[in-house]
Amino acid sequence: MIHVTVGPSQYRLQVDCAMNTNPYELWLGQDNNLCFPVIDPKRIDAIFKEALVRVAARLGIGPKPTLILDLEHLQVADYGALGGVSAEQRQNIAALHAAEPIRPEELIFLGLRSLFQANWPPPESDDDIRFAAAFDFVLNKILADIALDLAGNFKAPTALLPYWGRLSFLRVMVELPTENIARYGLDKVACALVKRAKFNATTFAFENGPIVGINYALEPILKHLNRYLLHYFGTKDMAGPARLVRAWEGIIPIILFFWSDVAATQITRSSIILYKDHLSMMAHRLTAEQLDFIFMHELGHVALDHPNRLKAERASGSNSGTLQHEFEFSADSFALGLMRSKLVKYTRGAVDTAGKPDNERISRITETLHDYQSGLGGVYLLFTYMDFIQQAGELLKTRLAGRLRVRERMDSHPRASARLERLELTNLGEHLYTSPLERYSRGFFESVLDYASTLHDEALLESVNGSLT
Repeated sequence: MIHVTVGPSQYRLQVDCAMNTNPYELWLGQDNNLCFPVIDPKRIDAIFKEALVRVAARLGIGPKPTLILDLEHLQVADYGALGGVSAEQRQNIAALHAAEPIRPEELIFLGLRSLFQANWPPPESDDDIRFAAAFDFVLNKILADIALDLAGNFKAPTALLPYWGRLSFLRVMVELPTENIARYGLDKVACALVKRAKFNATTFAFENGPIVGINYALEPILKHLNRYLLHYFGTKDMAGPARLVRAWEGIIPIILFFWSDVAATQITRSSIILYKDHLSMMAHRLTAEQLDFIFMHELGHVALDHPNRLKAERASGSNSGTLQHEFEFSADSFALGLMRSKLVKYTRGAVDTAGKPDNERISRITETLHDYQSGLGGVYLLFTYMDFIQQAGELLKTRLAGRLRVRERMDSHPRASARLERLELTNLGEHLYTSPLERYSRGFFESVLDYASTLHDEALLESVNGSLT
């Protein structure tokens, strides 16, 4: 069995070696002692092999995949017991969980599904494609059964939660200058995973310290969206006549998660086959970049005092809708500013490396610029996903009114397309970001939406009902 692991371990090793008093760096190194494996790591190989054996029993011997593991999903922790969380914030985190309990079987399933990714050798026949697709289906079933078995251990309001939220929070905070953290009151911020049917995060402005609440399903959903896009991007030369049908039916569960109700096991129902190892690594990287931007956006709300300003506006009797939208735009700009500050920081570090050969310094500068552009690309994809889900939900609401229970709107934010347009305008004066994947994503999602729009109402309803059963 071949393993490729990605996750917090390598970064944590770098932090442990750093002689720095930054508390966020210390917590990155210490958190591991407060985390627990959601399942025995020895079971991972057994789960993977069981899925292969079950598929081989029905279809015969098939291709051998590589197993990619995102290790932050193996770890769970009590967010109230982690460093930097006050006693009052612990109480508030527990209250949030009591008010909207997380369904533990969904939490565990989504975490385990995000942990696993199989990478397949290029197919040599249709049988190879069927084998890989069947493996995804069987793995989903095995993980759903495991989640049900473990659910009893995660029912309490203070139950353990996946570590990925805390990891992203610390990954952002460790890059900020310590003096600015205190200056803007960010040293009082904690994070938690909560059950909210929203695409991104919510900042709870408690008087004893803000809490950034992240939708517990957000990372697995973003990971699945990135894998979904990379699957179609990586197989565009294999396109067949049913491609748009599969693409629409495969993404309906995620649309319904934000617009209606759907079981967590349905979210990852569609088969996601990746044929190159670097695509799985790219999915992991894109997801981390998107989560980091979301955290930076929420920190912007705190730094710019948006909760108190919005509260004062509402108290005055004014219509706060326009102001709230402007706050979202400015929080996006704040997050982009943090990305640029990180770019400047590392570029200066590369330039100021005394005694290093010029070619090595140039290589480090190029790598730093590439990382910034890559991060920007992840953010652009995030807004592309949000825009598609918004448009698709509105299509269902308009066409199936009275026949499908959907929310009136996805959230109270400005439209994702408007937010992306503002970000692009902010980037004027630079080379506007683009990449083959980003260009492909826009045309691809437009084609999927166009396909759904051409369906008769009965066919559209039938495609949706398949995800609700």
